Amino acid sequence: MRPERNIMDFALTDEERDLSAAAARLLADRYPVERVAALADADGVDPDTWPHLRRQGWCDPDLGMVEKGLLAQEGGYALAATPWWSTVGLAHPIHRAAGRELTPDPLTVAWQDDPAGGGCHAVRQGGRWRLTGLRALVTDATSATALVVAAGTDAGLALFAVASPADGLTVEPQPTLDRLRGAARLRFADTPGELLVAPDSAGRILAQARRHAGTLLACEAVGVARRALELARRHAGDRVQFGRPIGAYQAVAHRLADSYVTLELATSLALRACWLAGADDTEPAEVAHAHAEAVVAGRQAAVRACEDALQVTGGLGATWEYPLHWWYRRALWLDSFDTPTGGHLATLADHLLAGRPEPARPTA
Repeated sequence: MRPERNIMDFALTDEERDLSAAAARLLADRYPVERVAALADADGVDPDTWPHLRRQGWCDPDLGMVEKGLLAQEGGYALAATPWWSTVGLAHPIHRAAGRELTPDPLTVAWQDDPAGGGCHAVRQGGRWRLTGLRALVTDATSATALVVAAGTDAGLALFAVASPADGLTVEPQPTLDRLRGAARLRFADTPGELLVAPDSAGRILAQARRHAGTLLACEAVGVARRALELARRHAGDRVQFGRPIGAYQAVAHRLADSYVTLELATSLALRACWLAGADDTEPAEVAHAHAEAVVAGRQAAVRACEDALQVTGGLGATWEYPLHWWYRRALWLDSFDTPTGGHLATLADHLLAGRPEPARPTA
């Protein structure tokens, strides 16, 4: 039984700290910097780690949201090249809502239209559903053994389970800035699918899954920021100019301090969003606002930490051989994935300004 957490005294439990430490050890062993670079220079896919994650309980259906957030943090810190996020963050919430058992294999969700145009539609033929059309920017599609596909029907948007590979399904890898998190365009040509969620609730469940996944990405951004800050701090301590480590100079020290403050704020907001999302008595509006805060803060922390690290490391940090650019690529991917930051800021602005009286207008 998971211990209750007091809203006025939020702190990680001993079990959560142990989980985070165990995840960090596993990923440090699997993903040293040299292997991260090698995977990125290749195809970015690492199927060997998935069985280890399953044995370590990363896909356990009993994991709480805070525990998953801690795992996401360590995944961002290590740049783990696995489909864990697309499986646990995106697909599993939909399978749970549909009353399906969680499979042990990698999964992903396809809901985004192709930027060039064209969506995905499903029709019922002879008692079976058939999908036709496109879905683009599908994360980890080349690693998934099954897909959850959002497709339009005569009654509205529905969610379908599609095996991969399947008849009429073509998976075309798409170039992405982050080579360790691949994307693909899916083409469906009379592809068989199984109805998972009917149109009356598919839109709501897909939105909830995206929010669940986005909260985990906010945690992942915290891990990315922490790794970038660590690279910068280490360089600032090792690099000597005029007889002193460059970290002793205010221009460098203040930059690192500001980045650290941004990281600490993002860490708190990300874990708060996880906690509220996992609580049974939280109002949906509060969950939505906490999610928006976490995403904005996480994105800002990751991008800032990487850019500050580039400034601290100078010409070295901008080279291909130095590993910082792989974390910077992930930070930029996080900053652009799904709902734009401006959309989350609008959500927060609406919340903050709701119910405020209109300013008094001067009389003539």
